[in-house]
Amino acid sequence: MVKRKITFYCDILCVTKQEFYWYLKHRDEPWKYEGIAEKIRSIVKKDECNDTYGRCRMYQALKLKYLAEDILSERTV
Repeated sequence: MVKRKITFYCDILCVTKQEFYWYLKHRDEPWKYEGIAEKIRSIVKKDECNDTYGRCRMYQALKLKYLAEDILSERTV
């Protein structure tokens, strides 16, 4: 009965059972970009105008604020 329910929900969500079980296995792992996302959120919170930053300006702001830390590439931001 449970197996049929999983198949039913997988069909509804258009995912395979393998993808579903992979999600269950990895759902508690932290996102690999969580650290940089938190830094971006802190920059946006500082000033209401910062929410209009694009990729280039946000990358420059990260480089200025976090000089010693290794910031990933501009494309990652």
